[in-house]
Amino acid sequence: MSSADTARLVASLLRPGGITAVFQPVVRVADGAVIGYEALSRSTDHPTLAPDVWLRLAEEQGARADVELACLAAARAAGDPPGSALLFVNVSPEVALDPRFSDLCRRLPRHVIEVTEHAAVDDYGPLIERLKMLRSHGSLVAVDDVGSGYASMAHVLQLSPSFIKIDRSLVSGLHRDPRRRALVEALQAFASATSALSIAEGVETEAELHELRALGVDLAQGYLLARPGAPWPALTAQAHAVIAPPGPAPVTQDPVGLVAALASATNPADACERVSAFLAHHSGLLPSVYLERGGVLRCQSRRGQWLVMDGLHPRTGITGAAFAEEAEILSPDVRIDPRYRLAIPGVLSEMAVPLRVHDRTVGVLNVDSLAPLLPAHTDLIRECAHLLEARLESLDTAGSSYSTLRDLSRLAPTLAQAGSAADLCRATLDAVAELTGFDGGCLWTFDGEHPEVAGAVGSASGALASLDDAHVLELRDLVSELASCYSGGTDLSLAVPPTHVLRERGVRGVVLVPIRDGWRLTDLLALASATTSFVSADVVDAVESLCLQAGSRLAALRRVAELETLVHRDPLTGVGNRGLWNVVLQDAIPVRPGRDAPPSPDPVWLAVADVDRFKQVNDTRGHVTGDEVLCALASLFSTLPGWSVFRLGGDEFTMFGPAGSTPWPHELAAVSAQARDLLAPFGASVSIGAVRTTRDDLTRAMEVADRALYRRKRAGGDGLTLDLASMASTVPTVPTVPTVPTVPTVPTVPTVPTVPTVPTCR
Repeated sequence: MSSADTARLVASLLRPGGITAVFQPVVRVADGAVIGYEALSRSTDHPTLAPDVWLRLAEEQGARADVELACLAAARAAGDPPGSALLFVNVSPEVALDPRFSDLCRRLPRHVIEVTEHAAVDDYGPLIERLKMLRSHGSLVAVDDVGSGYASMAHVLQLSPSFIKIDRSLVSGLHRDPRRRALVEALQAFASATSALSIAEGVETEAELHELRALGVDLAQGYLLARPGAPWPALTAQAHAVIAPPGPAPVTQDPVGLVAALASATNPADACERVSAFLAHHSGLLPSVYLERGGVLRCQSRRGQWLVMDGLHPRTGITGAAFAEEAEILSPDVRIDPRYRLAIPGVLSEMAVPLRVHDRTVGVLNVDSLAPLLPAHTDLIRECAHLLEARLESLDTAGSSYSTLRDLSRLAPTLAQAGSAADLCRATLDAVAELTGFDGGCLWTFDGEHPEVAGAVGSASGALASLDDAHVLELRDLVSELASCYSGGTDLSLAVPPTHVLRERGVRGVVLVPIRDGWRLTDLLALASATTSFVSADVVDAVESLCLQAGSRLAALRRVAELETLVHRDPLTGVGNRGLWNVVLQDAIPVRPGRDAPPSPDPVWLAVADVDRFKQVNDTRGHVTGDEVLCALASLFSTLPGWSVFRLGGDEFTMFGPAGSTPWPHELAAVSAQARDLLAPFGASVSIGAVRTTRDDLTRAMEVADRALYRRKRAGGDGLTLDLASMASTVPTVPTVPTVPTVPTVPTVPTVPTVPTVPTCR
């Protein structure tokens, strides 16, 4: 084909309607249920030309990405598949990295991205990260043509797919070729072990389908089942004859192996782990087992979960509802079930079976599935639950291991020794980071909907402490009804909202624990690791115990701090009161010669202020207005950067702040001028006396500043007077202060009919 012909072909593909989509069912081998449809593309103008041919020609024109995206748009135009079926779409690694593809995925119905290849992937890093991002928005991933071309097992290991599509070259004639049969059997075993579903492509004969069923292959597609057609093709009559629902299912085997495995279990967690391992090898089931501990459901084992919801309260999620209601729950479509809690994207069905021991519900066996659960599946799950119940009756219900209890008893006293809320936050973070071996952590406290970092430790704290408010609130909401939530131990652990933002910051593992004051969630603790995503159940128990202790003590320390604040705050203006000022003076102990003393403290300005003619304000405007004037003045003084402000009583204030090397308190002088403008309408003004001193000599400086204040009063008030000479021996030498002109006495201001607006008291 000439270059001009190729260009015309590509142009025809890219015009509106130039590509149409046909669909082929993906069928469950066990019962003939259609669980999805693969979208296949056809050229409208060249219907007999194979897609791989015109995709290659489009690549020669530099338009392959545009054409692939046009194929996806054609598939989307067909609408949603019936019966909640998945839509399988093909995309090359190059196009998967295209931002336009990410935007298109958000508009697709429930779907699977089939990663196809026409060339080897040189760098998996960007592709893996992009697929993780897409998974976080609900996409599932399949590797196409496994066993052919570049789709090697290394490719499968890199991409961690939910579906493994076995190439037609291995399926064709496998019933009469032991080598093909052995390879397909190995691929099926690998898929089961990794909680993926296998799909056999190109099934064309009944013999091939029978052999696939015997090998336990999960899904199939091919001409025997249905040819590609307009939305949405039904199965052929021949397929119905071969797969007669319900039909024998590959999961109806008697769980003899599980009986033997449970007999050798030494504790409840071990027994739960063996049940999870057994169920995970059947048709892509994703099991987890929870046992009640301290009124909540604790996860004992799991397979496939990317996030572990631990410490479930009864009625939380489908698992908690089954426990509270003591009744089995089967949810065929979790997307319309408000009780469902996301642990892995793409789940369609969930089943929760309560576990009863000695006539008491002690836990739940829970199973998620990416495809509808068969009756044979539900029967097997119930049988496994009965076997687990029988084994739990004879096992000790011991909790955490000795080593973890020892660590817990060693770390817990450090929390009790913390003397303030800030110290306790740091002690808690240090303890749980040591317990888990994670790189660091962060603790947020919540003032309404605004999270504030209360502590951070370790190298991983930066990725946590810099999260914006919206992401922190999402993490809080994730654990609002849990005792904890932690990564599931896989590379995909954080590829689910809202934790995917942490993965994007280089975090691989996370533990989230709510800290409560009683039932009220007050804080959130997050641990992060850049190297591991696995957390053992006994360690999580210990972390939660520490956080439980921290929650009650943190609440007590904060209440004490609140009471101290009330005791030391002026109730009218909100600034410090005389009691707090006395504490400051008591702490300002002079440094005595001959002792190991710290370096001479930095100089500070100390000022004393008094409202001129304040009685006139009260007498002419009333005490309410007088209070408003004092509040406004206190607010003005509080704007001094780095200064502490105290109301000594009546209309008297004192304050101190950094002096640095400046010979004149410019900021204080500016506030004095602002006070003149603020108080003039009320016929009042403010006199200020100030002195340059140090923190360890405030008592003597107070007397000096007071004398400066009254010199200002005798000069008519309304202004600032400094006294530098009296404290010269204790303060570093500063240049001579220029003479400050005396501010004339402010004449009495006539009564103002309307009271100006004054800032509200704090």
